[in-house]
Formats: sequence, structure tokens, C-alpha cells
Amino acid sequence: MRALALGAALCILGVGSAPALAEAPSAPLDDLKAQGKLYLKRGLPKQALSTMDRAWATPAGKQDAETALLRARAAYELLLLEVAFEMVDTSLGLAEGDADVLEDAQALKGEMSGLFGALHVEASEGETNEKGRIFFESKTGMVNKEKKAHFESIRTRFRETDIELPRTVFLPYGHYTANNVPFEIVQGAPSPTVKIILQIRRDEDDDDSALWWYLGGGAVAAAAVAVGVAFLVAEPDPEVREAVRLQW
Repeated sequence: MRALALGAALCILGVGSAPALAEAPSAPLDDLKAQGKLYLKRGLPKQALSTMDRAWATPAGKQDAETALLRARAAYELLLLEVAFEMVDTSLGLAEGDADVLEDAQALKGEMSGLFGALHVEASEGETNEKGRIFFESKTGMVNKEKKAHFESIRTRFRETDIELPRTVFLPYGHYTANNVPFEIVQGAPSPTVKIILQIRRDEDDDDSALWWYLGGGAVAAAAVAVGVAFLVAEPDPEVREAVRLQW
């Protein structure tokens, strides 16, 4: 009897507490935008982007020019330029009739376009990898410290993130290579297109000395760190000549 009574009591308590466990309603769009603006004002772009992602995920957010603009601003401060350019263009398309947002979106688009240009990256013929990484290298010295910092941030992100091709990326204007394929981004000129083979890690080790591999069309070529490469190709001393066989 005690067990039955206890079970009945728990059932009653469970029913009575159900409303308290219900998920809180989503914040209204205006509240999310206000929170996003506050984060941007306080120099917290990660929090701002997270908030504006939530706002953009709502049906009303996708029709709101200011939501797109705030999301563009947050992404721009984080140098997530693919998102920033997409969102500022979306804001421009939605801002008809809203002079303030239109003016701000035009100003932001002008600022970004003055610093960064687009590069279209496609898979080289014979590429078989669905995902991989891009190693960007600058071929011109960057005197401007801010430009150099921008490039290093973008370079690091693509070295550490698996992506799919085709892909449009944005870099400061200049001469570069992408996985050893040279290209140049010139302000005012058409955006270049490069075809590359994505780089794939040989193992899951996070050590920077780990080997990277180019895989495509059934052929395999290893790209080792400089020390490893030098060791493999170094000419042996005349007195000691050993045959080295690499087995794949």
C-alpha cells in the first residue's frame, strides 16, 4: 500500500511540474536584434553572430534587411567573409524602402570590397576527395600589418577546416598559391578561378609535423614537411650509398 501511495504521489507531482519543464518560447526577432547590436557594441562578435544566426533562422528574420546586415557585420568582424558578403548582399536586396539600412549595407559592402576580393576554387580534374583542406600561401610581402593579420587568420581557418568544392573564398588583394596553384586577386578585375586537389591528412594526429597527402585520380603523392623531404631526397655520402625503397 505504501508503494502504491508513493507511486500515486509521484505521478501527481510529475503532472503538476510538467509546465515548469516546458521549453521557453523563442525570443522575438526585435529582442534578438537588440541583443546582437549590444554584443557588437561591446566587441563580442562571436556572441553577436550566434545571436544573429538564431534571428536569421526564423521566418521573419529571413525577410528582414537589418537582421541580414547585423549578421553580416558579426561575420565580417570574425573574418568569416563568405558569410559576410552573402549577408550584406542579401541585406541590400531586402532593404528597399529602408533608407538607413540600405545606406549602412552599402557602406559595409564598400568597406569589405575595398579590402578583399573573391576567388573561385574548383576541383582539379581527377580529384576524388569529397572534403579536404586548402593551404594558402602569400607570394608577396605584406607590409601592412592589418592586411597580414587578416590573411593569417583566413589562412589558418582553411588549413584547419575540411571543406567541399566548388567554393568561393575571399582574400586580401595580392599574389598567392592555393595548394601550390598560383593566382592573383586584383581589385577591380574579374575574380580568378583555380582548380586544385584538396589536401588530406595522413592521420588524425594534430601535430603540425604530420604528413599531408594529395589524393586524386587514383594517384597518391605525399607532401612532407621540409625536414622530411630534405632527408628523403638528400644525396648520400660517396662512401656510403644505400638503396632506399619507399613502399606505398
